[in-house]
Amino acid sequence: MEIHDRIALVTGGAHRAGKAIALALAREGAHVAITYHASAEQAQQAVAEIEARGVGALAVQCDQSDPAQVAAVFDAIREKWVKLDILVNSAAIMQQKPFLDITPQDWDATIDVNLKGPFLFSQQAGRMMLAHPQGAGVIVNIADEAGLAPWPRYVHHSISKAGVVMLTKATALALAPHVRVNAIAPGPVLKPEGWTDERWDALRPSTPLDRLGSPQDVCEAVLYLIRAEYVTGHVLVVDGGRVL
Repeated sequence: MEIHDRIALVTGGAHRAGKAIALALAREGAHVAITYHASAEQAQQAVAEIEARGVGALAVQCDQSDPAQVAAVFDAIREKWVKLDILVNSAAIMQQKPFLDITPQDWDATIDVNLKGPFLFSQQAGRMMLAHPQGAGVIVNIADEAGLAPWPRYVHHSISKAGVVMLTKATALALAPHVRVNAIAPGPVLKPEGWTDERWDALRPSTPLDRLGSPQDVCEAVLYLIRAEYVTGHVLVVDGGRVL
């Protein structure tokens, strides 16, 4: 799929890696919609930066655990652009907590955002993509290396991202041959909020390539998976070799 003049949706596109992905798509000539939850000011800034690249932009507030709010996002895209070609499921939360201290509320919040949300968006996107006369599209899910190798201090996060990996594989089969579905499992590409520089830098020695990544590494993977016409159901690990 060529990206120029396509319609893309990036969940969580107001800040951090989601914003980097949205801007990367805009640089390639795509018109980009983003969702945000509480970051209204950041979302409007992202829209301005997308439009500065000469393409259309749209920001829609959404609690992605709510099916009605997810459906409203697609109504807004349909009203503005009629169709959708690309979905990037980027929005997520990441809570560190000892396993024995995780509450049912913690569990529900993580699963709702990190797994239920991508399911709802993928379902709506699949319907919209297949309803278009061309009947084609691409979905890229942002998983995590925690979905491939468990993190004991992030048990509910690890489980949610493992679910995203299986969601990717199952929907790749369910939506084939017209909609391709792949995932990216990033490693250390962006310092988590609240981490010190020392804690972040401590990850480097355990990375075989002996360096930490950046959001641009994820963006390059997203662009590749959008264009890779013979790839579906794949999880592309972008982690400098850490899972090895």
